[in-house]
Amino acid sequence: MSRVKVSVTLDPELLEAVDGFVQGHPGQDRSKVIDQALQQWYGRQQEIAMEAQYAQPEDTIASEQTTWRAIRRTAATRRLSRT
Repeated sequence: MSRVKVSVTLDPELLEAVDGFVQGHPGQDRSKVIDQALQQWYGRQQEIAMEAQYAQPEDTIASEQTTWRAIRRTAATRRLSRT
């Protein structure tokens, strides 16, 4: 996996905590720790988005399902008409 180098500004206490963790865990470095933290943050953001989606009123979900059914039917009709 290719990596992109970025520059960030961190709270000195957070950086100290990261550096302390890295010193006590061979094979870890700042990049790996920050990458893991961002992966956890991103995963949580996805969970929040799914929770929000399922918390929508039923009529919104039903409307979306109706729209998706129409899209699937149109796609299937197009595909079957080509063969």
